[in-house]
Amino acid sequence: MATQNVRIAPLKGHGTFDVVFEHGARFAYRGVTGFILFRHTLAALEKSSVPDMAKFAVIPTDTVLVGVGAKRRTRPAAMRNRVKRILRAAVQNALWNVQSMPFYAENEPFPIAAIVLICNIIPDKPSLLHLVEIQPLVERIFQNAERYYRSKLHHHQTHSTIEPQAAL
Repeated sequence: MATQNVRIAPLKGHGTFDVVFEHGARFAYRGVTGFILFRHTLAALEKSSVPDMAKFAVIPTDTVLVGVGAKRRTRPAAMRNRVKRILRAAVQNALWNVQSMPFYAENEPFPIAAIVLICNIIPDKPSLLHLVEIQPLVERIFQNAERYYRSKLHHHQTHSTIEPQAAL
């Protein structure tokens, strides 16, 4: 699977957002907070009886569910909507530029199942917030998520090789 084949689908429903908030890893950088639910976490959750897991079970391995939000204090609604549009565009750009952030090895599923991004930046006017300001923040969240994923993957690999030796 090539990196350009990562598709984006909307994350819908309060229950699915709650699953990502509760079980996803949290990353924050300068006014943007990201909750990222990795596929290895999702696989562990599918074995438990977490509500709303059925919605995640049908996610193709090349698809990432994306949800965005802005604080209610971001007024008026037109500004909240602009913030959410900019966040969606920033995620799309970051996923298209994923070659510079290699999250996964070839022929493996993309490791992120779902993302929720929340913007805490409140500009004075909607026209003062632009994609070029938000894009680096979202890319930094992806970089931090990649480091986290690699550390968890490395931690898992080292423990899986140690445990069989301890059994001997």
